[in-house]
Amino acid sequence: MKNMNSFQVIALVGIIFTIVAQGILWVMGKTVEHYVYLYPTWVAVFVLGLVLNPYLSKHDDHHHH
Repeated sequence: MKNMNSFQVIALVGIIFTIVAQGILWVMGKTVEHYVYLYPTWVAVFVLGLVLNPYLSKHDDHHHH
């Protein structure tokens, strides 16, 4: 997680919470229409973060000793 930017962290947490919530819904015997569309949305946010990562990273090329 150290090399991930905020988009990627949010997407990863979103996928985890979506899986947990879907498990809870399954245990309760409930369904939500179009719930599975959350997965490609989180993947798209993650890929967006992956594409933007070089622009958002805070590289400090000045190594102070």
